[in-house]
Amino acid sequence: MSYTFRKPARPVSRVFVHCSASDRPEHDSAAVIDRWHREKGWAGIGYHFFIRKDGTLETGRDLEKIPAAQEGNNTGTIAICLHGLDIDKFTEAQFSTLRGLCLDIDEAYRGTVTFHGHREVARKECPVFDYKAVLRLDARGGLGDLAGAADMIRQDLPPALSDLEVLPNRITTLRLGDRGDLVRGLQVMLESIGYFPGALDSIFGARTRAAVLAFQADNHLVADGIVGPLTREVLGASKPREVAPARALATLADLSAGGSRIAQASLVNTRIGALIAGGGAITAFDQMTGVISQVTGQSQAIQQLFDDHGLAAGLVILAAGAFVAWQSWRAGQARVEDHRTGKTS
Repeated sequence: MSYTFRKPARPVSRVFVHCSASDRPEHDSAAVIDRWHREKGWAGIGYHFFIRKDGTLETGRDLEKIPAAQEGNNTGTIAICLHGLDIDKFTEAQFSTLRGLCLDIDEAYRGTVTFHGHREVARKECPVFDYKAVLRLDARGGLGDLAGAADMIRQDLPPALSDLEVLPNRITTLRLGDRGDLVRGLQVMLESIGYFPGALDSIFGARTRAAVLAFQADNHLVADGIVGPLTREVLGASKPREVAPARALATLADLSAGGSRIAQASLVNTRIGALIAGGGAITAFDQMTGVISQVTGQSQAIQQLFDDHGLAAGLVILAAGAFVAWQSWRAGQARVEDHRTGKTS
């Protein structure tokens, strides 16, 4: 798929260019860099992007996370690495991809970011090629007239590999404990077809695994909670999950009667809050949930409340009761919505 750059929520002011210090073909992938950096004790690959010799763009570290590439200069940056060490072995395909990516970044930030080589902040020749000439940088590190140099940007750039295709073996297969853009993409896809993966937090946790298991079971796949090639293929071709009529029409009272602790707690707390705030609220709530109850003596109870605590304190207590009832009712309705949409069992 083609890669579309979207700037992260964190602030970014500089983009750094690196080279991988190897020309060996077996090192020409983000997966290798990821392994090297994990062996150093890092959380994973330190670069946000990796460009192969053939110009293929691979995504690495989540853009929302700072890189681990320019010691002392990581905050507020994006890191790009090109495979290579010998200055004569870098390819025009790599430079074309680098220019295109940098132009996209520059456009996203409306020309406010600057571009640099790692060697500007480190005692090493990285990258070894003349990145300033490749990007036509001006004195401040801006792209200068590169934006007008269409002939320097290949129109047939190879598509960026999806993360699922980039990182082989362990990394191509998503499972409990994995993190990153790949996991977020999985979560978004699961949610879009009706399987609730929990918060879209890029973390493959227990809730996401449960959603994967449900999807696999519904589609006659091996239900192991692991997202491999076959599960990905079926996910990509899936339509929104159908919800049974009984689930779609369920009420909070139904869920409570069925043993849902959340629904039961919501009913109890709403009644307690409404009892404090006045009989009218609880009667209205019970009518909404289909449970009719008669509340007696409310006028006397409220009058006693004011007699015992005074007008101001009595009003505060009534307001607190109303707030408890309202919040509990909201929680109950959220539980019903989750059940009706299939987010929870």
